[in-house]
Amino acid sequence: MQVGLSTQNAPSVWVVAPHYLIGALNFIIASVLMVFHFEDLMGYHLTAPMLSVTHLMILGWVSIVIFGALYQLIPVVMEVKIYSEKLAYATLAVMVLGLLFLIDGFLNFEFKASHAITLGATFVIIAIIMFAFNTLKSAAASEKKSISRLYIIASGLYLLLNVSLGLFMVLNMSYNWVAVAHTEFLKAHLVVGLVGWFLMLIIGVAARLMPMFLIVHKLKEEYLKWGFYLLNAGILTIFTLVWIPGYPKILFGLALLLILSGLVLFLMFNYDVFKHRMRKKLDSGMKPTAIALIIFGVSLVVFVAVYIGNDVFGLPVGRLEIIAGILIVYGFFTGIILGQTYKTLPFIIWLFHYQKLVGRQKTPLPGEMFNEKLVAVHTWSFTISVMLFIVGLLFSVEFIVLAAAITMLFTSVVYGINASKMIFHKKQIIQK
Repeated sequence: MQVGLSTQNAPSVWVVAPHYLIGALNFIIASVLMVFHFEDLMGYHLTAPMLSVTHLMILGWVSIVIFGALYQLIPVVMEVKIYSEKLAYATLAVMVLGLLFLIDGFLNFEFKASHAITLGATFVIIAIIMFAFNTLKSAAASEKKSISRLYIIASGLYLLLNVSLGLFMVLNMSYNWVAVAHTEFLKAHLVVGLVGWFLMLIIGVAARLMPMFLIVHKLKEEYLKWGFYLLNAGILTIFTLVWIPGYPKILFGLALLLILSGLVLFLMFNYDVFKHRMRKKLDSGMKPTAIALIIFGVSLVVFVAVYIGNDVFGLPVGRLEIIAGILIVYGFFTGIILGQTYKTLPFIIWLFHYQKLVGRQKTPLPGEMFNEKLVAVHTWSFTISVMLFIVGLLFSVEFIVLAAAITMLFTSVVYGINASKMIFHKKQIIQK
């Protein structure tokens, strides 16, 4: 049984499992699109396929899996039941519907406020409001005060802010309500989304789970506390600045420095956890997680390079931004999911099938519900894919970028097979 994961407040398996299944499917679809449109990465301008890939990866893969994982992890981190399982089902349905409309709008080159994009964005916002209400309501019922709880609450609020900003950006391109370049709003959209929503959430969950899985008792939580202040200061400063025409650029740089400092503190916390862990051997779930954290450290260096400028490094316009995006979405976020799936999903599947049989019958272990060899295979292919993406983009070699896209497609398929194996597990009774 997974150490530390409480069964008392665990949600139904059918709240969690569909998120992993739909997320895996979206990961495969996005990877297929990337293979057929990999050359779009070599340019700087937004294209319909790349918009589709981006939203499939961020909304369809990362966000949907995070939704499902959080329904399972909130009871662990906050020691409270999810406020409403019915609301969780409805959230997933509305989110998928919104994503379908968005992708349809993007693939039809409808970049303005078309009916498909407007409708899709509206459904996505509704789904996110439902999700945020469910999680924030759950957090409000928790009596457990911790730094993890603060990060998770903040991430939910930033999620609401970011999707609202995204819809405003689409409408403002058509109606020009605010005379500010859409690229300025895009900066805030990326910072609030990537740092405020995704990274704040990952930090909050990791602050509880990493020490739990690796068995670490003395934690340097001051890293996380100072990181919380620095991250919020940087995010809110950038969100405010983009609304001010002709703002001093040095302020934007200082805000980025605050964010960078907060993220470095998160890495320092994880380094300390790994250094003082009692469980020295990394299992199949923690290996991709460790790789993802290394990739995250590299991505911070690339983001610093982005601020310095592509021309300084002799790269085409926008190339460093694309590399940074690949490292964050395909590298860090995907790597975290590839690893932590095996620390969370098998456990809730095991609960569904075997909880009532404990002490009465010999049962399989959660770790026996997936194929360890497949985990090793997609961990290697994932790592190789990210490396190929970076090499191909740095040296502008298209066939290497294509190889990276194909390797990531292979990764998505192998992961999908293993996830399906867990979700569709059939009860096994082991004879004593």
